[in-house]
Order: sequence, then structure tokens, then C-alpha cells
Amino acid sequence: MKKTITIFSIIAMTCLLTWTFVQSDSHEQHESAIDESQVILVAYKWNGEPYQISLADLNAAIAELPIYRQQNYKTQADKAEYLEELLEERLKIHRAIDDGFDKLPEHLKKLEDYTNQLMVEKLTEMEVDAKVSYTNDDLMAHYQANLSEYIEDEKVRAICITLDDEDLANETLDAIIAGKDIAEMAKELSEAEKLANGPGTNPDDPGNTYYFTKSASPRWAEFIEAVFQQEVGDMTDTVFEIDVSDETFYLIFRKEEHQPERQKEFEEVRRDVERTVERTKKRERINAWVTEISDRGKLKTYPENIPEPPQPEESESEESQQ
Repeated sequence: MKKTITIFSIIAMTCLLTWTFVQSDSHEQHESAIDESQVILVAYKWNGEPYQISLADLNAAIAELPIYRQQNYKTQADKAEYLEELLEERLKIHRAIDDGFDKLPEHLKKLEDYTNQLMVEKLTEMEVDAKVSYTNDDLMAHYQANLSEYIEDEKVRAICITLDDEDLANETLDAIIAGKDIAEMAKELSEAEKLANGPGTNPDDPGNTYYFTKSASPRWAEFIEAVFQQEVGDMTDTVFEIDVSDETFYLIFRKEEHQPERQKEFEEVRRDVERTVERTKKRERINAWVTEISDRGKLKTYPENIPEPPQPEESESEESQQ
């Protein structure tokens, strides 16, 4: 069949200008009064059949784009640009149908699989999501029954100076013992860019390790254990030497705070509890639903008919016989 295309003399930009003019007249007519399906932006024929792209079609196509892409088509000029892309896509689809691509077996199989997937998703929404419910009592009951899952580990905070120069580390410790504040010393060393990459090297707050737990970093396990063993206010009386990833570091630190393990309150973990309860309820509903479907279909299974895979010795024997 001869493929022909005729674009009518309806210019997209002109239509968009008209539409913008109508929209701007907000004093006389509200935007909602515009029937976008009647605002024709493109009219064309393919193999003698007439087709149109309206303002409603254009806006619907843009609305289907990801949010970050929709932001690119806010202005009149941007929409006119996307209109060209939309028309080009439509023409390519016409050509593909002419060439029979819509009847390729592999395409039809993918279409069937996708359709089945959408149907199952919709059915699941109706039979599971819409039928799952829970109360505050359900949430509280789960929380009370699983208190051990909602415990906040003990944690500590320290002021730490991390260096990779042993001599500088000893000089720093001597200055602190002589009366220099460890936090001030950490700040001075940070400004001089002498701190090594390790605990307490945040340039915005030099020396502060912030709170950390015993499992914070396996690489710095020796340092972590040493801080946890200290009393609040205690400082190392010698330079603490530690090897991390084939590098040697020299640390001076003082324990600032220690927060013991504590039970989290219900309101702190409410969202976590709710997600867990919801998952449990959905799983229960799915199991009940599967049972309903199985009973309705008088399901029978025969797993014993699945053959055992051949053993390695049997496989070798069969190959040798062949």
C-alpha cells in the first residue's frame, strides 16, 4: 500500500498562541471552561485516514512523563517543541504498523505478558491491599511482643585527635597535659591541615567524633573499644597507636558522653511497627486468598512427578555410552 502523509495547514505554534490567549483572559472566562479536546494542534492523513493531535492529547502525553521531565515543558515554546516529538512518534508508529511490526509473535507475547502482569497487579490491589486493615491496638500489641527489636544500642561520643606523625602526636599530648584544651588543640591542628583521616577529623567540628556504637566501624574497633572502656571525662595518658589498613595512626582522645542502651518508646518506632504489621497482614491475606483460589479451582499438585536431576556418575556414563 502506498504510504502517504498530508499535514494540514494548522500550525502548532499558532494553535498554542491561540490557546494561551484564551487562557490569559481570566477576567472573563475560567481556564476550566476550555475544552482542550477541541483545540486541534495537528491534523494529518496517513494512507487516507484522518488523524488529529489536540491540546488534550499533548497535555496528557506530557503528564505521563516522569516528574523531572514534565518540568521541561511548562512554557508555550517548550510544549510546541514536545508537540513535534509527539507527532514524530505517531508517524513512526503508523509506519511500524504498515510494516506489520504489530503482528510479530515476540511482540504479541510481550504484550500478553505485560497485560497479564497488569491484571494480576490490579486483582492483588482489590483482593489484598483493599482488604488489609489494622488498628492502633494491633500496632501496640506487636510492639509489646517484640520489644527486643526496638532497643537503641549504647553509644558514646569523644573528642579525638588523629595524627599520622608520631613525634607530632607526642608533642600534642605534652601540650594538652600541660594545660592546652584538647578541643582547642584539635581545632588548631585542623586549621593547619595536620589532622589525619580518622576519628574527629570533621573540618566543621574538629575533634568531635559525634555519637557512635560499638559496631560503628570494624576498621577502628580498637579505638572504639578503648573509648567504651573509659569513664566520661577520662583522656588517654599516652599516645594511642593503631594500625588501620596498613597505615599507622596516633590518637589522643577524651570521652565526652556515654548513653546506655535504652528501650525506644512506641511513638519513636511507630512507623517501623506499622510497616511490619502491614507486611504481616498482607502476607496473611495473600495466604488466605491463595487458599480460596486453590479451593475454588480444586487444585491438585503432583510435585513427585518432577524428575530428579541425573547424578554426576550417571551423566558421565550416559555420555560415554553415546
